Amino acid sequence: MVLIITPLVLLLVSVDYLGVASYNVTHQTQLHTDVLTGYDRRVRPSDGGTPTLIGITFNAVSLKEFSESEGKIALVGAFRFVWRDTRLAWNPASYGGDLERTVLYVKDIWVPKLVNMNPYGSVKMLGMSEMLCEISYDGYISFVLPDMFESTCDADVTNYPFDSQTCSLIYYIPGYYTDDINLDASDPTIDMVLYEENGLWKIINTSVTVATQVTDFQILKLTVNMERRTTYYIAGLLLPILLMNSIQLLVFIIPVESGERIGYSITVLLAIAVFLTIIQDKLPESSEPNVSLLTYKLLVDMIIGCGMIFAVVIGLRFYFRTEVSPVPGCLRGFARCFYLSCSRKHQKQTIVPAKKDPVTSSYRVTWQDVGEAFDRMCLLLFILSLILNNAIYFAAISLK
Repeated sequence: MVLIITPLVLLLVSVDYLGVASYNVTHQTQLHTDVLTGYDRRVRPSDGGTPTLIGITFNAVSLKEFSESEGKIALVGAFRFVWRDTRLAWNPASYGGDLERTVLYVKDIWVPKLVNMNPYGSVKMLGMSEMLCEISYDGYISFVLPDMFESTCDADVTNYPFDSQTCSLIYYIPGYYTDDINLDASDPTIDMVLYEENGLWKIINTSVTVATQVTDFQILKLTVNMERRTTYYIAGLLLPILLMNSIQLLVFIIPVESGERIGYSITVLLAIAVFLTIIQDKLPESSEPNVSLLTYKLLVDMIIGCGMIFAVVIGLRFYFRTEVSPVPGCLRGFARCFYLSCSRKHQKQTIVPAKKDPVTSSYRVTWQDVGEAFDRMCLLLFILSLILNNAIYFAAISLK
């Protein structure tokens, strides 16, 4: 019997010694009353007049928007601020024994108020009064500020759509100088653990820095370097442009008798103009820092297209010129060079000997021969022009 009672007594003594007391709502209510009584939220926390040290980190969730034409970036994420306010410290033993953490509303205590220095919209302080802060018994405060942060960002579209952009979100705490608060970037980069990839932009690297301005206040800068995902633009923009460049050249192969040469060349030229309009709608209306190289390429494509229309009109005049007008000597030499000499390599000349030129004792050149020679020359010239234009564009892009 004694053997059974002895362990039971030891267990009760141990429980009484260790204690199983825990805090409850009453303890929390009393704690809030005690720490907030006489607390002035207008006064920053300070130990002996030293600057308040505020540790800052930023967690990115998603890149909501980046608009080149509007010069706007929107980043969804959350700031985390950590600082110490000894006025909010307490002894856990006085509140149930294990009340080591609690939460208070932002409106009840002093918190750092951030202001965006490069806002896309109106200037306003971040945060809402109904947000909560976590308070530790030693006075350390953790404040998480989630939001969608919008800022201006001037895009450099020189290499569009193979471009990369660097945007900065700049913040400061108004009313306080370096003698009052010191900002400390606890992590030199943006935390990307919760980040969801964007379909158009890939974030390459990030940075979080704190700098002191000449006016003696500190600024917090979040920098995001991102690169455009080009698969969509290659398939939906560049390849159609290259295909249109190719079908432009068919205008010199279409038979003259069809009467469709001018209509065909104008239709392709209008298609290029449509692509130029689409690109202009996506890009900012600005000449700085640079205009997109793709815009210049399409402009040259339009100039080449206009040149093709002029060439088609001139060629048609050659084709439909009557034989009453003699072919000048320079055009006869031109036709023999670009048309007749090539044709004789593949087939026998169909011009009968009776139609030899009495002056040159050679085959007579007709206006149709001049037209054929002119088409061949223009086909070769515009092939070289388009190849050169595309080569210069892709070479400039590769040198970015």
